[in-house]
Amino acid sequence: MKLNGHRRPAPLVALAVAALVLTGCGGSSGGESADGRDRIRLGIGSPSWNAGYATLAVSEARGYFAKENLDVDVQLFPSGTQVAQQVVSGQIDVGLVTPEPVVIGHAKNTGLTYFAQYWTRWIYSLKIPENSSITSPADLKGKRVGVTAVASSGGTFARTAIKMQGLDPESVKLVPIGAGAEQLNAIKSGKVDALALWDTQYQIVENSGAKLKPLPVPGTENLFGGGFAVRKDDLRKKQDLLVRLGRAFAKGVAFSEAAPEAAVGDLWKLHPETKGASSIPEDQLLAGQVKVLKVRLDGQKVGPGEGDRWGAIDPAAVTGTLRFMTTAGLIDKEFPATDIYTDDLIAKINAFSYDEVRTEAKKAASHGA
Repeated sequence: MKLNGHRRPAPLVALAVAALVLTGCGGSSGGESADGRDRIRLGIGSPSWNAGYATLAVSEARGYFAKENLDVDVQLFPSGTQVAQQVVSGQIDVGLVTPEPVVIGHAKNTGLTYFAQYWTRWIYSLKIPENSSITSPADLKGKRVGVTAVASSGGTFARTAIKMQGLDPESVKLVPIGAGAEQLNAIKSGKVDALALWDTQYQIVENSGAKLKPLPVPGTENLFGGGFAVRKDDLRKKQDLLVRLGRAFAKGVAFSEAAPEAAVGDLWKLHPETKGASSIPEDQLLAGQVKVLKVRLDGQKVGPGEGDRWGAIDPAAVTGTLRFMTTAGLIDKEFPATDIYTDDLIAKINAFSYDEVRTEAKKAASHGA
């Protein structure tokens, strides 16, 4: 798995506009790697690697991808919209994306569909400094909202929250604040009045000492968070490949739940810049990154009490998301939830022993490996 591929397409004006101009240009498949494994290109919408994606490192480091005869080339993109564009054009095979570009793109027949869930709940939210006088999204009129990039899903979410208050979405100023130290500086310096980020990004910011509180947006409870999306024709052509990818990934999730410290260690080994050159003692750094990973794992719902069934999609949650996006004006009308997802591959993806993976994880944790 190549963890350091980082492609930066030209910036987009806004997520909604970008999603509507996605075009299906076709493209070649991943092919085979030099060692004969099936190469698959996976795109994620994140400005940088962080502990929330440690499960991917586990799947590589523990040999789960190799056992499925896969060479996974992971590529980072600044936003989920750009990930969706790359999938539609055939430049990558699978995109890990939130619902907006898939749902909005459906109106333009982009033909994207989810075959497995990654986030079991809506991950975007608004937060404000602990001492802020802002009390509702309506108070954001004329304010500065920090986002990783203007074209990010967080930016679209902020404008949607404003629009649902009956206000002009352009009345909020989106301020790109990147990731890491840049985010923290923007908050502490007062460069922004609020943040529109996602689950793990907030934990990273809070680990750095920022004191934040949520700014609830009514109507976003119990919504579908998104997952692994492909072109519908690839769903048919590459079903076996997608099942193997999903199975290897599910094993990484199960391992990470049982041994989160070992999972973060795998990420540090494969992508050392995630450890950074901080003066913070390693045990404290590890504890902070484990918190980030657990935020993401909390939304995976794979544990023993969840029935050992990774990736299954809740149709009610997808329907609720479509309703929310219609109300927000992001799409003109609702359509059947099954237009953008299928659970047909879930049984095959989960055809492995979760207990064996957990046993391996516990051994790794006990040996500090």
